[in-house]
Parts: sequence; structure tokens; C-alpha cells
Amino acid sequence: MSNEGNFTVDPKKPLILGAIGGLAGIYLVPINPILGPLFAALGAVAAVIWGAEVVARVGSYGLGTGIPSIGYMALAIAIIGILGGLSGSVFFGNIVWMGPLIGFILSMIVGGIAAILVTRVLKLKVPILLRCTVELSGASALSVLGFAAAIAGSYAMPVILEKVVYTGFIALLFILNTMIISHPFNACFGPQENRRTTLKLASATGFMAMAIIGVLGIGLNQSWWLIALIGAIGWFVSIRAFIRASKDGAASVKWSGWWPKEEEY
Repeated sequence: MSNEGNFTVDPKKPLILGAIGGLAGIYLVPINPILGPLFAALGAVAAVIWGAEVVARVGSYGLGTGIPSIGYMALAIAIIGILGGLSGSVFFGNIVWMGPLIGFILSMIVGGIAAILVTRVLKLKVPILLRCTVELSGASALSVLGFAAAIAGSYAMPVILEKVVYTGFIALLFILNTMIISHPFNACFGPQENRRTTLKLASATGFMAMAIIGVLGIGLNQSWWLIALIGAIGWFVSIRAFIRASKDGAASVKWSGWWPKEEEY
């Protein structure tokens, strides 16, 4: 049964933030060798927030045990879709700018097919599974490509292969992005889960990953230090907001006091 009564965020807002912000950040990479990769990393953080909201939405239909499963599945689909999209842009006349968009759409299509198989074959009766899997695959794709472009300084397939795939960073992105998208709801899951608090933690995990991505970019792009710095600042602000929200949410429990030591009649 869904906990829709606990929703405090309109799902359309993270979707717009993640889809538009993620794509915009990626497409701004070529504008400047310093600011371009920074925008890509910020776009990836926006996609992480979108993905975390989707995980929270679909995870509310059960005990939360399937969150790691759908997270890893979506990231696997995302990486296949992104690499397929970037390769497709080269195959169809080397139209580089089409790569991110093709990868984004391809990831969502594969995610939809996977969701249909789960609902029809495995008979998993979650009403919003199809939509959420499509959204999560798209959000995961933008988060992976955003961070990959931030490392490489480009979203062109040859550069991504050289600086992200051949170096093994793509495997790290698979694990890292799964964790930062899945963790917020895992940490905040419960009958009184506040979606705003969950998304504040998603911002913190996204910016934390951004700082890590900046460090990984040492020697690969000129803006690694700026990405790491903005990521660290963003993490500090976000985690502080999350801790404050968590304390506010726990205040009612604290003020109610403990149960009596002796039975009262």
C-alpha cells in the first residue's frame, strides 16, 4: 500500500529539475573548459535528486527491500543506454550533440521494457512500477553521463572511452551513483517519512559524489578543483539542512518523553 499521504513534494518538480537540469548541464560542457564540466556535474546532482525521489515513490509501496535491486538495475540500464546513445551518434554521421539525448531516451525505453517484463512475467503488482522504472532509468542515465562528462571534460564518445571507460571510472560510477540515489530513502524510510527531508539528503549525497568526481578529474580536466570545491560546499550546506530537518522531525518524539518505568493503573 502506498504512503502517498506522506508525500510533501510534487513528483513533477524533481522530474523537471532532473531532466532539464541534467540535459542542460551536459550540453553546456563545450562552452568553456572550466565552467563546462562544472555545469555537467551540477546537472548530475539534479538528476540524482530526481532519481532519489523516484526511488522514494516506488519504495513506498513495500518494505523497502527492493530498493537496492531497482537501483542497480536502473544504473545498469543507464550505462548501457548512455554508451549506446553516444555510440549511435557516431554511427549516424558523427552527430555528437545527439549522443546524450539518444542515450537518455534509449535508457528510458530499455527501462520501460524491463518494467513490463517484471510486471507481466514476475507478476509484481506495483501500479507505478512502469512509470518509476522509466523515470529512474532516465535519471540514472543523466547522473552517469553528467559525472562522466565532468571527469572527461566532454560528452563525445572517444573522449568518454579514453578518460572514463578505459580508466575504469565507469565501474566506480555504477556503484557510486547507485548508492547516492538509493541511500536517501533507505536512510529516511519509515511511516512518517518526510519527502523534503529525503531530498535534502539526496542533495547531500549528490554533492558528496560531485566532490569525489572532482578529485577523479585531476590530470584529466582543468576544472577538477572547482568541481571538488563546489561539491564540498554543496555537501556541507545540504547535510546541515538535512540534520536540521531530521532534528525537527525527531522533536515530537523527544518531547513526548519515554514510556513509564512502572505500569500505571
